Amino acid sequence: MMVETKTECCTILSEEIKDAVVIEASPGVGLIGNILGWLLVEDLKMREIGYIDSKYFPPLAVLYKGVAIHPFRIYEGEGIVMFLSDFIVPPNVVYDMTNAIVDWMQKNNSKELITFNSLMVREKSHRVAGAGNSKELSKKLAEMEVPVIPFGNINGISGTLLTRCASQDIPATCLFAEVLNQYPDPRAAAEVIEVLNKMLDKDIDAEPLLKEAQEIESRLKKLAESVQVEPESPIYM
Repeated sequence: MMVETKTECCTILSEEIKDAVVIEASPGVGLIGNILGWLLVEDLKMREIGYIDSKYFPPLAVLYKGVAIHPFRIYEGEGIVMFLSDFIVPPNVVYDMTNAIVDWMQKNNSKELITFNSLMVREKSHRVAGAGNSKELSKKLAEMEVPVIPFGNINGISGTLLTRCASQDIPATCLFAEVLNQYPDPRAAAEVIEVLNKMLDKDIDAEPLLKEAQEIESRLKKLAESVQVEPESPIYM
């Protein structure tokens, strides 16, 4: 049965899935959340159970295997419920939408929330950092040898979800991938999978992301080489 969870700016329409771990995966710098979300859908063979809608969302549909689907969908599989967006949620919707997600979690007695974000760095150390909404979660991250970010701001959905969950006593963790720029970074997403597997006791295969990373890196290398050998255009006065 489909159940509606509504706030001023958005509506969640989905099946009820009790006692699940909730993952929020939306695009940001490096598209980490979006890349991870699609991998989980394929690897865990998750099924679509609903969607989020708002009049403030951009006018678009997503084509998946030749079929038009909602751009912000909800999936379920192996004890996980995932909120997966294919667009950056407008700032004016974020507060209401996170309220709706947390309300949905309360109705369904969800165990915890995991979300993703990015850290812009000049040079990669190939480590995933983390932040939790309690001292207990920070300690848990440290025990998994995940560096805990001591200070700073967490922007967007990730940060709002962490604080909103804290106000309702729901454990919530954000995992940060290291990225060099705004371009898609499947290799950074693959590094997050290693930590996610430990947290969820899963064996999600990151190999598809590593293959995709090699293809992107190969194309960028060829582009750089072509720029280096290309003769400079003359300047006319």
